[in-house]
Amino acid sequence: MFSTFIVLIVPLVHAAVRFSPPTGPYNVGITQHIFNHSTQNDPVAPANASNVLLATIYYPTLSIPTPDTTAPYLDPTTSKLWGSALEYPDGIIALETWNQPQAPFLPKPPPGTSHPPTVIFSPGGGENAIMYNFLSSELASHGYTVVALDHPGETPYLQLPGNAAGIYGIDITASWPAALQKAVYEMRVSDALAVVRDLYTPYVTSINAPFNTSHFLAIGHSIGGAAAAKCAAVEPSVLGGVNLDGLFFDLPDVKKPFLMVAGEEHTPAIDPTWAPFSKNQSGWWAWVNVTGAGHQDFSDIGDWVDLAGLRNRTQTPSLGPIWAPRMDFVVNRMVLGFFGFARGRSGGPDLEFPEVVRVNGSSNGV
Repeated sequence: MFSTFIVLIVPLVHAAVRFSPPTGPYNVGITQHIFNHSTQNDPVAPANASNVLLATIYYPTLSIPTPDTTAPYLDPTTSKLWGSALEYPDGIIALETWNQPQAPFLPKPPPGTSHPPTVIFSPGGGENAIMYNFLSSELASHGYTVVALDHPGETPYLQLPGNAAGIYGIDITASWPAALQKAVYEMRVSDALAVVRDLYTPYVTSINAPFNTSHFLAIGHSIGGAAAAKCAAVEPSVLGGVNLDGLFFDLPDVKKPFLMVAGEEHTPAIDPTWAPFSKNQSGWWAWVNVTGAGHQDFSDIGDWVDLAGLRNRTQTPSLGPIWAPRMDFVVNRMVLGFFGFARGRSGGPDLEFPEVVRVNGSSNGV
């Protein structure tokens, strides 16, 4: 008698993995809105998108997520572009979120009170705002509304909501000369200020949302971090800001709480802008480095690698040895603590983690 063995040859499939759930008391809703806004001297937008500014809005909700009600993470084209460029096993980035499209808003607060300030988020150069889901969704779970901004033409591909066509932009592998970086920085500042000053309040009123339209916080990664500093410096309604590993293009005195969080390699020898920016501050400020963190560990790109078990199996650049979920935890805790501090809550931001090294800081306040 012979035994028969049937061998099934199954191709390697990069199965989707879900982000760790946000830790706040709320669940997370998500929506998108196209603001009609033109940037003067726009350095990147194609002619058919020169008046488009895309906001991806994360907000707290009491609605309970299920596998059938959560939003996809990356659209198929963005996933394929990045997955192919970074040599992922099947050429795609496969992650799932806990975000719920068009989930109900929280109730409006009692008269004379408000929900936490709205957070204006500006991503790294050439990166989609959705690529910071770990941070934006965590902030929303703690009651913040996060308005994450995308400017068409800057990212390799930007999928617009509804049935609108997507917009291709700068290739992932393209170099960014200094002139382009400065122009994009100025564009980011212009976009953020336009949202805060002119565009956001009418939109919130039109959808009858309980979002805070009187107070804001600014945060960004790389170029977006520099833009956060300038916005906080020039706009009174912005209470403070955070720069995640971005060089500065000018040296404004923010005059408000400002937190600078850098990767391990971010030293004065590599980036000569942080020391003079620090010396120019008259308000509270702190500069910390995260041991083991590279530049892209401040985005979701580390999660793309570690949540899927692909460490050292892709061409993903600028990641340090820190494990992405741990990096998410450390950054989330620091930013949440700082935002509470910037809002005037007692105590100071929580910067006490084994990986976090305080490089410098102000002597006033905490």
